[in-house]
Amino acid sequence: MKKLTKEIICILPCNGLDKSLGVIAREVSLKVIEKNSDVQLICPVLLNNGDEKYETLIQTAKIIIINGCMTRCPTKLIEERKLKPFKQIMIPDMSKKYKVKPTKDLILNEENIKLAELIANEIITDLNKINQEKENNIREFQEQEFFDITVDKYYFTVPKEGYFFNENDCWIKPEGNTALLGITDYLQNAASDILFVDLPELGDEIEQFDDTGSFESSKTVLQLISPGSGRIIAINKRLEQNPELMNQDPYRKGWFVEIELDNFEEDKELLMNGSEYFDYMKNKIMKEKNHLAKINGERDV
Repeated sequence: MKKLTKEIICILPCNGLDKSLGVIAREVSLKVIEKNSDVQLICPVLLNNGDEKYETLIQTAKIIIINGCMTRCPTKLIEERKLKPFKQIMIPDMSKKYKVKPTKDLILNEENIKLAELIANEIITDLNKINQEKENNIREFQEQEFFDITVDKYYFTVPKEGYFFNENDCWIKPEGNTALLGITDYLQNAASDILFVDLPELGDEIEQFDDTGSFESSKTVLQLISPGSGRIIAINKRLEQNPELMNQDPYRKGWFVEIELDNFEEDKELLMNGSEYFDYMKNKIMKEKNHLAKINGERDV
């Protein structure tokens, strides 16, 4: 699977530290960096003085601007360079949105620190959405070898390596401390045409064998039963518009969620590798075939 190139994110706050709105802008910037250490702080004074390092940095970065007041000093610094910010924040607007009155003191009270926290959380949420959309757009997978079997008119595949499976016909593909989750070719065949997905929320903590979202087909509604435990760090938003990807490419483009793993070595003890699951799936298919043959035979009699 292709790894993403990290994008440069910069935050440019108001420099009006002699006013409470400027102090709030600074507090927001520090909280954003605390939550995402990859975000780089730009000093507005140095940028205004033409600092070479900052001038080079902002040419290729996504820039988040924190304006303390309607003077919009940080915005003007960027507009002068004919650049477009990724996001602009006006502290007075945020104050109204969250119904928190700015203090007139330079030392922030508890309410204003909370306001800075709320604004920072909003910025981090937007960054996470952008990162996820980017990942969904460029995620690529290596060529995969499969076990396969044809039964009547149906063709079933199972990846030979890199995937682990539970008895609920769901898979996990670990890579380092993260893993993708999805459903098997067998399950998508059994479900038939998938018409709708109900994805979980980012940040949800899941345990092994928890229901992790659901999908609806022309036949039924089914759940993805997680083969592993962890925290959801990405969801496949493409499935909302193209749920048929789960039918067309269940092991790659039809992935459901990505999790940050808790303890996969422990989870793995209750899972099957590709070869084991292939045998398990074949036995299940043949039992179902024999069962249907018996029912049809009884009907013929």
